[in-house]
Amino acid sequence: MFKKIALIVLFVLVSIGLAFLIYTVFFKSSPQPVINNVPEQGGTLPSIKEGGARIIADQELEVPDLSSAEFPKAKDIKVLEQAVTEVAQGGLTKSEQVIFNRVSATNFKATNNQMFYYDSAQQNFYKLNSAGEVIKMSDRKFYAVQNVTWSPTKEQAILEYPDQTKVLYDFDKDKQLATLPKQMQDFSFSYNGNKLSSKWIGDYSDDNYVISSDPNGANFKFVEPMGDKVDDVANIWSPDSEIMATYREQIDGIRQEIYFINEYGKNIHSLTVDGTGFEGLWNPAGEKLLYNVFSAKTDFSPVLWIANGQTDELGGGKRYIGLNTWVDKCSFSNINDDLVYCAVPDYLPTGSGWYPEFADDLPYSIYKINISNGQKEKLAEPVANGTRVSIDQIFLNKGDEKIYYTDVNGYVYNLDL
Repeated sequence: MFKKIALIVLFVLVSIGLAFLIYTVFFKSSPQPVINNVPEQGGTLPSIKEGGARIIADQELEVPDLSSAEFPKAKDIKVLEQAVTEVAQGGLTKSEQVIFNRVSATNFKATNNQMFYYDSAQQNFYKLNSAGEVIKMSDRKFYAVQNVTWSPTKEQAILEYPDQTKVLYDFDKDKQLATLPKQMQDFSFSYNGNKLSSKWIGDYSDDNYVISSDPNGANFKFVEPMGDKVDDVANIWSPDSEIMATYREQIDGIRQEIYFINEYGKNIHSLTVDGTGFEGLWNPAGEKLLYNVFSAKTDFSPVLWIANGQTDELGGGKRYIGLNTWVDKCSFSNINDDLVYCAVPDYLPTGSGWYPEFADDLPYSIYKINISNGQKEKLAEPVANGTRVSIDQIFLNKGDEKIYYTDVNGYVYNLDL
């Protein structure tokens, strides 16, 4: 009798286990992505308030993998030739390829209406002048240049190599001017080209600082300790040189506080933004600050905002633009400080703020934005070789008659506005 009871109990337990397994596999819903606020860990920026949550690392955010989502790639969108206009009229617009080698280290803040770039295949530097001519900048070979930061006012650049060698090179004089310490990283020239901000990365987090110097490394100055918050600091100058870098700190799950670092320790108003992933860009007059952030409300995709950019009014008058893109795909007009032109993907997968590579192959359009009133206008849907295009960076010529842009493969095109 006892044996029969035991067999019956065993049968019931096995049945319950199988039922739970079937429910788990076929009927239980998957958990939703969760964002966790993580406590601060070590390292400080002393002039910035203590406490609060830090930016959530990528591995701490369970963003669904949409990199292979069924969004049409630009190259797969075929366009009939008769549907394309020669000049931008708001729709499909013809683009012409102007540089046929892949280029890297392009920089669209070059002076005198010229675009400077490095051709890694040729191991040479070139410039594209206002007449559309490609000119070699030096007969020397520059082997394996990994990164380039151009001066906005001179034909000078900081060249970085894989062995961490960093040099200031003057292409006008065709000579190397200085070798910079290997600890210096993430360079940014001031608008007048006379100052340099960068990060000093030491062997320990306590050695990490925001620093300023002359372009050749002279007049070196430790400005602000970063500790382990290096990724939250960005070197970016305001046009009046009052600000040389920004520091972003998470307030809660949906807001960040942006602090502005002055070379001489001056106290400057902070900016509260409605999202995370802040990246900013001043207009040439320094009156406005264009920036992008993302949050759950935007499906973790970047959106553009505008705020007052002058030091005494910094952060006031925030205005939501609503275009999904990044400020590094924007370029301000050369003739009107209130106008900015941006490359905007036609659509973005969820999580593109965390993973910008999701947008690498998507079709882009060109928009014009008036930052004084927030009005935006689609100018063109660029077409090259019979298909839509993806855009990495854009640049306007001196009179705003043409837009030059690079695609994600490093080829350079232009279109007529």
